[in-house]
Amino acid sequence: MACDHLRATYDATNAHDGYVSIEVSPKLARDTQASIEEARRLWKSVNRPNLLVKIPGTKEGLPAISQALYEGININITLLFSVERYVEVAEAYIAALEKRSREGKPIDRIASVASFFVSRIDTLIDKLLDGKLAKEIVPEKRSVLENLHGKIAIANAKNAYQEFKRLFLGPRFTALTTKGAMAQRVLWA
Repeated sequence: MACDHLRATYDATNAHDGYVSIEVSPKLARDTQASIEEARRLWKSVNRPNLLVKIPGTKEGLPAISQALYEGININITLLFSVERYVEVAEAYIAALEKRSREGKPIDRIASVASFFVSRIDTLIDKLLDGKLAKEIVPEKRSVLENLHGKIAIANAKNAYQEFKRLFLGPRFTALTTKGAMAQRVLWA
């Protein structure tokens, strides 16, 4: 019903907006083949072009993400915390589109979102900083630690955004945009 409700937006924006996400069970996050099968099942069951199937961005999820995208299933990659993993999932998206393109398959309606987590990082890091602050007696070092509160996640996100620009504004992806490819959006979660 949510896909149907947002279908007008999807159509009016030429498949750029109006998506709804549904999640592969997190219990499958470490099982590549089961994630692929569940993504296929959900895609077929909902049977709407404006669906995004969520797959966790684990090491085991990477091949599932790539395969699903290659098959034309829109994917929302979740649980991204590191810049390195973000780059891996962005490259998986690009590689899947390149493979489809080489085989003459359409790429203009394949969508993907990379959900890069921000607040959860600061929640964890701030607790670690508090532990260091409790032990630190040197005023200058305390000041440095205090000034890092609430800033690590944003710095991490800024680094991820620089990678986004490198990957999606560079020549490799530009070649795909001439065939209608949409950049994988980053969702700051």
